[in-house]
Amino acid sequence: MENVIALRCNRKITSDDNAQLLLVAGFAVGVGIVVLTIMLNNVIYASNIASEASIDTSRYDIANAAQMTTETYEDAYKYATINGSFNNADFENYLESYAALASKNFAMSGFTFKFENNSLNDAYFTQNGLPDGRDDWTIIKNINTTDNLVVEIPDLSLLGNSSDILVISVTNSSGLLWSLEMYNSSGTINITVSDHSSVIGTYTASSHINVTGDKIDFATPASFNFNSLTDGGDYSINIRNGSSAVGYCRFAGNQTSGDPYVFARYWIANPTIEMTSSEMRIIRRMPVSLPGRNIS
Repeated sequence: MENVIALRCNRKITSDDNAQLLLVAGFAVGVGIVVLTIMLNNVIYASNIASEASIDTSRYDIANAAQMTTETYEDAYKYATINGSFNNADFENYLESYAALASKNFAMSGFTFKFENNSLNDAYFTQNGLPDGRDDWTIIKNINTTDNLVVEIPDLSLLGNSSDILVISVTNSSGLLWSLEMYNSSGTINITVSDHSSVIGTYTASSHINVTGDKIDFATPASFNFNSLTDGGDYSINIRNGSSAVGYCRFAGNQTSGDPYVFARYWIANPTIEMTSSEMRIIRRMPVSLPGRNIS
């Protein structure tokens, strides 16, 4: 009888131990799953942070390269015209030197930098100077005075007709102050000058229009009334239907802040920059207006 009792007691202890082992094992598995989940989350988070950091760095580098390239083109143009007329050899040599230096600098950041030069082209009056650029845009805002506003269209075959008019307008918070409309009419530039409500003058020109100088084709007097109609300042100069014409322009004066402004576009360049790293490859084509902004 004692042996039977002892055997039953042994069986009870073994059963309890198994249950405890199962509980311990289950708890250990649960803890393991929690730890593994936390570790995976940390790995994913770290990976995302690294990826975002890489993207942010690449955005900074490409933006920096774009700004540097734009400024280099402007400086190259200025260097090539230092003696008056444009010297293409000086222009090209300046850009080649930039390409070599930029390649070395970006290599230190882990990038392969390639720069493909582009010849100078005639500029449209669109925002980026290309035929497919934005037609309606603002050249500059918050202007106090404009001392120089000149437009030249040397090839009238590249100026639209009466249904495709190029417009330069001056506006403020109240609306239109002044506008200049131009279109090709039988081989001449038909010009209409208006204020906020009516036409104040019509003229014809062969190519050159000096608004602030009140001259057409360098010699013919005209009354554009620009200064009188924009007196008081705090206005914007805008282009409408810019793809209707190819030509040159220059706008210069002072902003309401007192800072001078210059926007001059005689040519348009359209270089390509390419930046490659172990993680990505970025190619960007970037139109550059020449001489550019704030170039005296």
